[in-house]
Amino acid sequence: MIPPALNRHKWSFLAIATLLPVALFSISREQTAQALQQTSNNQFAPLVDGVYLFGDSPQPNQLTRNYVVFERSNGKVVGAFYSPQSEFTCFTGDLQGTRLDVEALVPEESETQAVRAQLANLYPLQQVSSNDQRILAVCRQETIALVPRR
Repeated sequence: MIPPALNRHKWSFLAIATLLPVALFSISREQTAQALQQTSNNQFAPLVDGVYLFGDSPQPNQLTRNYVVFERSNGKVVGAFYSPQSEFTCFTGDLQGTRLDVEALVPEESETQAVRAQLANLYPLQQVSSNDQRILAVCRQETIALVPRR
């Protein structure tokens, strides 16, 4: 069911606050630790500047699955949490090892919500689609307002 327009922002906020952490943390570490590139001392290799896609499925673009796409540049990240053929939530923040520590923009509002997501709990996906690139472009524009001006 599609929520009424007046309650849509409340539904989006509740979805971010309740469903996103559950989706991002529901996969066991044992399943995904092997999927991430590891160094010889069993620590995760740091992610260098670039575009990354992670999901709660080892296959991209699966309906009812959750994904995170982001671009890392100089230690900062801009990206989005999304499900295919659904809305997405843009974020900006930091990457601390394998943890995203970000502020997510609540859809249709000017508020943000702090989100921490552990990438080690997700599958790294190699193929970043043109739709992922489109989402990133939109989020780059939307998150400009969050960057402090000096």
